Amino acid sequence: MIGIIPEHLFATAAPTRGLPVTLPRFKEIEQELRQRIIDSQWPPGAKLPSESELTTEFAVSRITVRQALAGLHNAGLIEKVNGKGSFVRRPSERPDLGPLSGFYEAGRARGKLAYGRLVSARMAKAPAFAVSALGLEAGERVFCVSTLRFWDDVPVGYFQVMGPEARMRRLAEEDLETNDIMTLLETQLGFRLKELSCESTAVAASGEVARRLDVPEGFPLLRIRSTPYDIEGHPLCCAELYFRGDRFSYRWTLSR
Repeated sequence: MIGIIPEHLFATAAPTRGLPVTLPRFKEIEQELRQRIIDSQWPPGAKLPSESELTTEFAVSRITVRQALAGLHNAGLIEKVNGKGSFVRRPSERPDLGPLSGFYEAGRARGKLAYGRLVSARMAKAPAFAVSALGLEAGERVFCVSTLRFWDDVPVGYFQVMGPEARMRRLAEEDLETNDIMTLLETQLGFRLKELSCESTAVAASGEVARRLDVPEGFPLLRIRSTPYDIEGHPLCCAELYFRGDRFSYRWTLSR
């Protein structure tokens, strides 16, 4: 007697070498729903169609729909409210993603007047670290937004954030003088952030950076290079941040 394989487990038999792999049906539905969220067809706070509606739309069983929704829930994209259904989760108002997201907040928490000033927004040849971080070809150009950051009217940090022109121009239109970049990417540009890679190095101040931070050539600085990734694992931009070692310390907690 041959048993019937449930539709939510396998859509096809094992893949044959050289042929495209067919995803389980529930994964196909999960990807479709995920894309609707990413594309803001369902904005934060929106209620998803009911299980019955999704069952009808995709012509599958309720268990298949539930597995698709479970994948979205585990990814942190939706939340379930008993008796009301599933809703698109709102991005965190304070994403915990290091100095790109917490410079102003960290200063204010220490009782300081924290603000920034836009220095420039322009196209430029991507430096080597940006080529690597963003997966570019050597010689490609990026749109670079530079800001000077102050605590109590003293220049503390010089930020250079770069990425695709359209995205960075949109970011430059926002209030960078009082809002941190990661917060703007989520709340204003609609991206959902997964992680941030960081590399910190002690360097000597030189050129424009020394002049902007009002320190002599050779003054010790903390340089942090950061790249935030969206929930699909794509780099959104990259940044090179310089901090005065006598005015700023970068603190973090590692949890097991």
